Amino acid sequence: MAKNKKKMKLKHHNPNKCLLFGLLLACGSIFSQSIEKLYINMPDILNPTLSRQNRLELIEYHKAHQSDSSVNRFGNKAYLVLSDSLNQHLIVKNTSSSTFEMKLNYLADSTMYIGIIRTTCAPLCMSTLEFYDTAWNVIPLYFSMPKAIEWLDTAKLNTSEIDNNWLNKLVEMCFISALFDKQNNIISVENNTLDFLSPDDRKLLKPLFLEKHLTYKLKDKYWVRE
Repeated sequence: MAKNKKKMKLKHHNPNKCLLFGLLLACGSIFSQSIEKLYINMPDILNPTLSRQNRLELIEYHKAHQSDSSVNRFGNKAYLVLSDSLNQHLIVKNTSSSTFEMKLNYLADSTMYIGIIRTTCAPLCMSTLEFYDTAWNVIPLYFSMPKAIEWLDTAKLNTSEIDNNWLNKLVEMCFISALFDKQNNIISVENNTLDFLSPDDRKLLKPLFLEKHLTYKLKDKYWVRE
């Protein structure tokens, strides 16, 4: 009888140990998909300015507190601007006029995804956005870049003598840059178009445009303006 009781005890599992084991597995999965590892091992075609070796050097030098730069494929310096392992956020200045930003975040169903923002300043800054799963397959998260006219203060425009058609044509060329929020699943967007205008036109129109960032939050598979 004692032997049977002993066998029965062996069959019982410890729920606390199972919970701990599950947490360790989850943590291991998260760390295996860290922003640094994904950045280093990403397909070269997604970041052709820096080779895998360049990317490895940037991360490893930063961890060792030795340097924040590496030499890109063109012989110029590339700089690690931000490496935030807590918020899974990374920003690299690939060249003197281009920035590569990468952030890990989650969809509503807890699926991890990678967001990439490429910004080129020549000299005015413009951004493009791309979204991938952790196997580097493109995923459809729809972001529509706003037009410069969306910063317009219509109340002020209505009391001005400026011709609407002339204004629309003048700001038709948009220079819009974007950034990921450091902590939240949000994209912040800035209008740089006024800097494209002549000094006289900029002086005339600047009071009509709101000096603020537009923010977009992911809802389902669409980025919606807040």
